[in-house]
Amino acid sequence: MTQTRWHAFARRALPVALLGLAGCAALPGREAQVGGAYCFLNPLAHGRPGPCLDGPLPDEETTQDAWHFAPDPQALTVYVVRQNWSDGPHRVGVFLDGRPVADTLPATTLRLRMPPGVHLFALKAEDGRVRTLSVDGRAGDLRLLHIATVAGLWHTDYDWELEPDAVLQARARRTRLVADIRPRPAGSTKECR
Repeated sequence: MTQTRWHAFARRALPVALLGLAGCAALPGREAQVGGAYCFLNPLAHGRPGPCLDGPLPDEETTQDAWHFAPDPQALTVYVVRQNWSDGPHRVGVFLDGRPVADTLPATTLRLRMPPGVHLFALKAEDGRVRTLSVDGRAGDLRLLHIATVAGLWHTDYDWELEPDAVLQARARRTRLVADIRPRPAGSTKECR
């Protein structure tokens, strides 16, 4: 009799447990474009949009051109890729030589084409922590940088991670290009988009 009760319980509990786990195995959120902005949609948030990045977004032609990863012969080309399986909907700002460049959300990529030389990249998460990375390159060079998510039970942190170019190119192709930037020289206060 007890074995029959156990089987009846297991037949009822198993589908409930599997449905509960299905939410943990949900696919990454898809983007919502509201008025030219990129909004992160968390699949576990039942369709409610998460944080947004102000537009306008690069057009489809620019995005397709970016995925060829062809370096600009007149500039140092740097891709900043944020694509992680454990990423949360937090805004992470990217700075170049002390000036803000753009914000990132999960599954986004930035392309920057800048003068050759040594540049200091920094990322700043919502909690205010800053992580820096120095990048040196000549005209015609291509660099790929990855913003990695370090997730724990009670916190999420971000840091720069170096990975092989082929891995980062594959990661970038699974993201949305949200900025294609040519920063102006240091004396200027605005960047070109």
